[in-house]
Amino acid sequence: MGLVTLEEVMKIHDGAVGAFSTYDLYSAQGIINAAEEKGLPVIAMIGSPVLNKLGNEELGEIMVNLAKKSSAPVCVFLDHSKDLATCIKAIRLGFSAVMIDGSHLSLEENIEVTNKVTEVARGVGVSVEAELGALAGIEDGEEVKNAKMTDPTHVDKFLSSTDVDALAVSIGNAHGLYKGEPKLDFERLQKIADIANVPLVLHGGTGLTVEQFAKGVSMGIKKINIGTEVKKTYIDAFIETSKVNPAAHDMVGIPLACKDAVKEMVKDKLEFFARGYKELL
Repeated sequence: MGLVTLEEVMKIHDGAVGAFSTYDLYSAQGIINAAEEKGLPVIAMIGSPVLNKLGNEELGEIMVNLAKKSSAPVCVFLDHSKDLATCIKAIRLGFSAVMIDGSHLSLEENIEVTNKVTEVARGVGVSVEAELGALAGIEDGEEVKNAKMTDPTHVDKFLSSTDVDALAVSIGNAHGLYKGEPKLDFERLQKIADIANVPLVLHGGTGLTVEQFAKGVSMGIKKINIGTEVKKTYIDAFIETSKVNPAAHDMVGIPLACKDAVKEMVKDKLEFFARGYKELL
């Protein structure tokens, strides 16, 4: 199918679609190759800080070109942009979806910046994800995490005042590696799901249990973000492969091993999010 929007990719099956952070050619190839081998849709995403690094616009172009040539449905996605300018940059590069993250703002300001992005994106057929409730950092204590969670009473106003294709929620999930077992507030998720009229998104997927994933998908989560696990998988493969013959400085074999490691990890996640989760319900 090639390049598709976020709206389109979330309708292909009744499970959730994995969204995986991309950092270079090999991680991009691994992510998209996984989708092709499984015959499942995938979201290849790049964070706003990564895209804004000098020279990384070329990486964005590579992601779009790989998606267009893919036999699998691929959404090329800008993750966690806090400003309109970066969203416009991604749209001009050919991305099929952008996320505007106004979660650090007041509800009214979040609505305002989200509407600025959707006004631009809608004109060129690009999907938009927004976030309501800030994602906690792994360094935050429980009181801070609770204060940052999505307030269900804000969901109706936000969605009725905006035109987004998906909504990222904060229910105890966090970026990075969790310290101890993560605790997700599924009661809060259910309240949000009862109100929301768009698919829900779970960020901070690295470290969550399969049981938590399964329950989340069953309650309306349609997109799951995996970032740290991509980095860990890639670097672990780099280290282990380079140990075989350190003197070779193998700039061909090592990156290919990293690509294959990412591919296998993504294949497992795509399969579970799409179908495997049902076995745990």
